Amino acid sequence: MLAIVPVKGLDGAKTRLAGVLSPSERAELVLTMLDCVLEACAESAAIDEILVVTPDERVARGDAVLVDEGAGHAPAIARALADPRARDGAVVVMADCPLVLPEAIDRLAEAAQPVAIARATDGGMNALAVRDPAAFEPAFGVRHSARRTDERARAAGVDAVILDDPLLAFDVDRPADLERLRGLVAA
Repeated sequence: MLAIVPVKGLDGAKTRLAGVLSPSERAELVLTMLDCVLEACAESAAIDEILVVTPDERVARGDAVLVDEGAGHAPAIARALADPRARDGAVVVMADCPLVLPEAIDRLAEAAQPVAIARATDGGMNALAVRDPAAFEPAFGVRHSARRTDERARAAGVDAVILDDPLLAFDVDRPADLERLRGLVAA
């Protein structure tokens, strides 16, 4: 399967953390989390190739990079899922999930019969595995994206499995998330 890792550019990265991190610290955090996700993808038995999708060439990493227009995660992911490299299935993992492990990606890929969704703690969607990327359009970048993606899949006649994996559910968006991450790293 193809791992698709969307990541916004470094300019203006993680603006919800602006009260606790400088712009350069936020950029460094983005790159550190991206490296964690890419390492997990590289070590996953389910992943054959990694495609980083970004409007910012400064974050270019992995096997391949698809430069998008910077219009947000939804169009970037849609473009990556339409890429011929995704035709045999894809796993989308958001770049701000620093605790993800290869085993979590493997479980997600295995559960995708034909679709598996990994919810974020806030009801969003941090990861998605699909056997047929053309079967339906996932709902990234909207509130309650996990539920909406499940609804879209079912409307297309596709059964989705919802995985509640605490390592995939954790992402760093708010100061409280950053504090939790710091606590986990220090432990």
